[in-house]
Amino acid sequence: MGLYQMHKLEPLFFVKGLENVAQYDLPADFAFDGESHDSWELTYVDRGQIVISVKGENYLLKAGEMVFYTPGEFHSIHLMEKKPATIIVVTFNCDSPGMDMVQEKILFLGAEEKRCLATIVQEGARTYAHFDNIPPFVNMEKVKNPPFGSEQIIKNALEQLLIYICRRGDNIGMDLRVLTDSLEPAGSLAERVKTYMQDHLAEKLTLEVISEAHNISISQLKRIFKEQTGTSVISCLIDLRIRAAKKLIREGELNFTQIAEAVGYDNIYYFSAMFKKQTGKTPTEYSKSVRR
Repeated sequence: MGLYQMHKLEPLFFVKGLENVAQYDLPADFAFDGESHDSWELTYVDRGQIVISVKGENYLLKAGEMVFYTPGEFHSIHLMEKKPATIIVVTFNCDSPGMDMVQEKILFLGAEEKRCLATIVQEGARTYAHFDNIPPFVNMEKVKNPPFGSEQIIKNALEQLLIYICRRGDNIGMDLRVLTDSLEPAGSLAERVKTYMQDHLAEKLTLEVISEAHNISISQLKRIFKEQTGTSVISCLIDLRIRAAKKLIREGELNFTQIAEAVGYDNIYYFSAMFKKQTGKTPTEYSKSVRR
């Protein structure tokens, strides 16, 4: 009787075919009116920013980010602020149920995903000759003597890319990047977070509480907020609290303990230390200065 048991390997993703793999350097005046096709397509921004249009809405996509278009989904591209950009496009056939996990999301790629994508592009360049290579179009033709196993490497790398993306789950809903007709963010995440913190200053606000209120992870909250404001969530929260405290001190209707509680500090000594760190004065010193 054997000591070993054979385990069947169940693939989560099975890529059946490849229509396109290409890297495009887009000129500043680039604009593409759009297309739809029967395959899945991923677009990754390697440099710059682009605006994609899907289902009648415009979305901002930045360097290091990826989006998937579903089969039959009409999509178009133009550039943000008329600056050049570099994108990678891979069009492929896959009907695995796991593809549902990448729909309608902006995905952030980590080191493992980027390595997979680089492998796809490198092996694609060795395996296929391109003609009519005018963005975003490309026609691929298999070279006469491609490297041994190159197509399987592309297949494996693409399947691994999909697995790593789903495993990390580092993404945001596309609604967070929807643009108005003027191409300005429509109610950016940072604006909503600031309003939320302002409305809940007296409460115990943590990154976990704030991220849950906006249905995103803490890492996404921190990244996007810093990207949109240039400062951290916690620094902004402290600033909002101290500004509110200064206003309450000027009004003179509450004592310092009540003011501390009103702006979210349950320890008067910590409140005083934070107030001095932010303003250079203790609450008492600030109160005297505004009453002179």
